[in-house]
Amino acid sequence: MESSSDSSRAQWSEADSLRFIQQGQIFTPARDEIQTAILDLISAERDDSFLAVELGIGGGWLSEAILQRFPGSRVVGLDGSPTMLETAGTRLEQYRNRLDLQPFALEDRLWRTSFAGPVRCFVSSLVVHHLNAADKQVLYRDLNAELEDGGAVLVADLIAPASEAERRYLASAWDAEVRRQSLAFTGALEVYQEFVESQWNWFTYPDPFDMPSTIPEHLGWLAQAGFVGVNVFWERAGHAVYGGYKKA
Repeated sequence: MESSSDSSRAQWSEADSLRFIQQGQIFTPARDEIQTAILDLISAERDDSFLAVELGIGGGWLSEAILQRFPGSRVVGLDGSPTMLETAGTRLEQYRNRLDLQPFALEDRLWRTSFAGPVRCFVSSLVVHHLNAADKQVLYRDLNAELEDGGAVLVADLIAPASEAERRYLASAWDAEVRRQSLAFTGALEVYQEFVESQWNWFTYPDPFDMPSTIPEHLGWLAQAGFVGVNVFWERAGHAVYGGYKKA
């Protein structure tokens, strides 16, 4: 997700994919809370049959949670990383009859109209910030067009600060979250040290590959794309879950 300020990583690499598969639960603030929020916000009953699409399936943790919570669901999992797709396929092997893994490029519009039938929800974690402002607006319009009436777009992502003071605060807050989780999950600080040494904290080490937007910008673009019930549903240490619903 994040790259070094000295441009040693100009963009996401397969080494980054492997690191995030291994350490993502610690590098991401309260990932279990993010998962719960997205699951609870999906506009479906537990026994509904529907299609969910994850933009950037990563290691498969969020799609796994959807497949477990909703036994009638099917998931299309998209990712640009072969390492991520291979890992997700292994993790989700028991759901292979309800899962379709596909490579994609987030900015490419062709995949957005390739689904067999309307989509109940699009979900995403730590992916949308790779698009610039104009492309985010196009994405939200395209996703709205593919949703069922009442369907949702639910995004967990890195959020841009609105001021220098907020940037400093979020940089410190994210460091503190990773330090806390490193101790909680492993009993040691080695993973936190890896987070610091790899310059993963975008608020401290911004780079041109990551282009997060502010919460007001996201909510405004979603509303302009035709979504209702637009809101930020959860937020911590520069990360938020936000989204909206297609008007029924």
